Amino acid sequence: MTAKQSLLALPLLTIALWGSPAFSLQHEAHQPGASPGVTAPQRSAADLAARLAKEEADKRFSEFNHRFAGIFVFLVGVVALLQPILARRFGVIRYLWVILFLIPGIYLLFLSDPESWPTGNQTLYYVVTENMQVLQHKIFSLVLLNLSVVEYLRVRNKLQALWTAFLFPAFAAAGAALLLVHSPQAHAAGMDPSAHQSMLKIENQHIHFAVVGFGIAISKAIVDTGRFHARLMRVVFAALMMVLGLLLITYTE
Repeated sequence: MTAKQSLLALPLLTIALWGSPAFSLQHEAHQPGASPGVTAPQRSAADLAARLAKEEADKRFSEFNHRFAGIFVFLVGVVALLQPILARRFGVIRYLWVILFLIPGIYLLFLSDPESWPTGNQTLYYVVTENMQVLQHKIFSLVLLNLSVVEYLRVRNKLQALWTAFLFPAFAAAGAALLLVHSPQAHAAGMDPSAHQSMLKIENQHIHFAVVGFGIAISKAIVDTGRFHARLMRVVFAALMMVLGLLLITYTE
């Protein structure tokens, strides 16, 4: 082969090698960040497995958060039902309302979203402006903390004006209204058929929470104003609190 023929053959040889499977595998193996012997399909499968594992972990954590809060909501209903009987002998039972709202309120504020403010890397400004899901969780925590404060002031006989009888119902109604706009997209990642079904399931459960929540607000307003069969409405209020607690405890995604 002459020198001229050799020079003409070099580009053809380069093209042939570039398209060969052996060259492709060797080229992938030397990509930055690539592990030796790991092909692109293998990396894609590993990434998919990691994403699915994270989604499953997020799902379980979300379910735990709902169930944790549900236990305390259910106990509030039990205390409300038994308080007229037990308060004569155990006056301290009136303070249980305060504790049962305080604990889940603190938990939701600090631990429900560990990646966000105040414990995570996401700042409060980012949560308010960009992360609606987490912002709603923080608002729920404030609702619970405000209910705790209201019940503490009530036990201490600090709420004497008529308008203060509507504080608890107002916060309860605000929480119920927030449930109607509670965004489930962060729970149901992706929009494949299974994720879409999960999103619809979450939305339906939040609607049930909201309906019961409005019932709680109305019945508590009647109880605290002492009108329209307040004794009966206390039982209704307690029953609705227990129903909401059970709905939260049995929450699934």
